[in-house]
Amino acid sequence: VEALGSTTVICSDKTGTLTENAMTVTELWCAGSRVGVEGHGYVPEGRLSCGEPGPALRETVLAAALCNDAALHLESRRLPAREAASPADKVRHAGDPTEVALLVVARKAGLDDSTLRHLFPRRDELPFDSARQTMATLHDIEGQSVLYAKGAIEKILPACSALLASDGAELPLDAAGRALIAAAAADMAARGLRVLALARRRHTGDELSDAALEEGLVFLGLAAMMDPPRKQAIAAVRTCHAAGIAVKMITGDHAETARAIALQIGIIKDAGTTEVLTGRDLALLDDAALQDG
Repeated sequence: VEALGSTTVICSDKTGTLTENAMTVTELWCAGSRVGVEGHGYVPEGRLSCGEPGPALRETVLAAALCNDAALHLESRRLPAREAASPADKVRHAGDPTEVALLVVARKAGLDDSTLRHLFPRRDELPFDSARQTMATLHDIEGQSVLYAKGAIEKILPACSALLASDGAELPLDAAGRALIAAAAADMAARGLRVLALARRRHTGDELSDAALEEGLVFLGLAAMMDPPRKQAIAAVRTCHAAGIAVKMITGDHAETARAIALQIGIIKDAGTTEVLTGRDLALLDDAALQDG
């Protein structure tokens, strides 16, 4: 009780603690175009604003479904005549909420993940870790070995040398193209959306290594998802501030996404004057500077 009574700062995780951890992909971006996604939660019902996906968007969604360890099942259950099943009652999912959300948007685009995994079996994988910030899987695609990768745009984009155009052609990725992609990701993050980048490359051999993710990738697109703040968290932060306790949010998300969510929850009052420290920034601080912060 004494320790709690002397608390002046609370550091909290974001996903699942301050937010609901119920991801929903609300936007896709590829070949210079934004595509809106209807629906909420893990029910694969809703349309894409573009209608039928073109080659670039289809490849983006294919990467999201294959470079994925989650599972999504639609069940048909018999219920008494007086009971009505909601769409959510028919959905069963397992795995990371971010990956489940990617499977949901693939279903909305007309791609069934179970069928895809049967048609394009996985031969190897590099699991996501905090240092790599990228996951990669290797698949047989029409007689060729293809690597699909998803992860932080800060890791994916620098390794890309080409961009998939709307017609499916691979074009050289120049400085203007990189700036356009970075601007699209920054706009999504500034609106509190979590952003993942997706890419691919032809691969030789049957195994993957970190070197395969360092260069030669073809940029496919971006997937942006929303994770709503918990109402209870907003109230708890307000109570902490009233008691004179500062609240710090710690997350692996993009800095601008973190800033936007912190503003929604009430951790910060002014996004323009609040400093966000990345892991790299923290590593440069000594103990005294960290204490002053």
